[in-house]
Amino acid sequence: MGGINLRRMELVTTTGEIVGHKSGLALTREELSTHVPKHLESVWYGDDSELVRIRSEEFEEVVGSILHGVGNIEAAIQAPVGIRIWKKYRNDPMKTVIVESLLAALPEYLENGLKEEAARGDKKLDPTPFLERAGHDHGKDGLDIGAEILLGLNADLHRSPWTSVRRVEWKDVAELRDLFKSESLETLYGDFLDQRFIDYLDQNFGDIGSINWRKFEALACEFFKREGYEVQIGEGRDDGNIDARVWRKDVERSGPPTMLVQCKREKKKVGKVVVKALWADVVHEGANSGLVVTTSALAPGAMKTCTARGYNIDQANRTTLRTWISAMRTPFTGVFLGP
Repeated sequence: MGGINLRRMELVTTTGEIVGHKSGLALTREELSTHVPKHLESVWYGDDSELVRIRSEEFEEVVGSILHGVGNIEAAIQAPVGIRIWKKYRNDPMKTVIVESLLAALPEYLENGLKEEAARGDKKLDPTPFLERAGHDHGKDGLDIGAEILLGLNADLHRSPWTSVRRVEWKDVAELRDLFKSESLETLYGDFLDQRFIDYLDQNFGDIGSINWRKFEALACEFFKREGYEVQIGEGRDDGNIDARVWRKDVERSGPPTMLVQCKREKKKVGKVVVKALWADVVHEGANSGLVVTTSALAPGAMKTCTARGYNIDQANRTTLRTWISAMRTPFTGVFLGP
């Protein structure tokens, strides 16, 4: 493949623009640099005015590494969809025939689809003709493999810095630093916490203890909301140490909460003073239980206190949080989108 000659500053700004378009995240230069492959650091770092040369495949690797680093794609480097699908089914002779047939039909579908897209002016490829042909010629296996091919193709186009295709048509751009600095809960992509931040934390779980305290409360609320509960997040400051109230779907919000939630984003283990105070709030509000959500865990003394006194208090510790975030992250497969 060929190479690109440009000023180092142009390389950085172009990379940031592409990553922002694809992921919906605005990253500072420092945040971008964190994910640049080590063997390409000599191109990335240095005098901004210096003219540098980067090969096309190296630029693809830089963009892919950053997208992967912020949790936007599954892997920094990945073989094209045709190779991935062929390797997956190469030991199944019947499905190999289907794969070869559908991959051979793919260029015609894309050519016709692009012509129809241009005529409509909507910049979206309709997958229906390809899938109908796959199902007609090869039955259910053909339909399933055809869907895999299109989803894989879409993932390849999303990953590529040479296309404007992205998995989500973001209506705004979220600044990554807001995950750590801002108390704002405003988002178009979640009820309490932006989906882009959840995807980032899934890839960078080690940062969980550094996110803004309000975002940490939002993370817990987002999980319960997606699990089908009614959730009321606390006021933040001066909330009486009740960070969230949670009701089962079948319980009226005018009545006592099903559960009171206390969030502790700290390295040290949560002591018995916290569980005593939480239980007092549970009793006062007539709730069924309490939950401590923490980036660490309940201290042994706190757990003994809950057992000895019959407190119906549980914990969502660091391990639990990892499970929550993985459950909420964006699946790497997605709908077939343009433009």
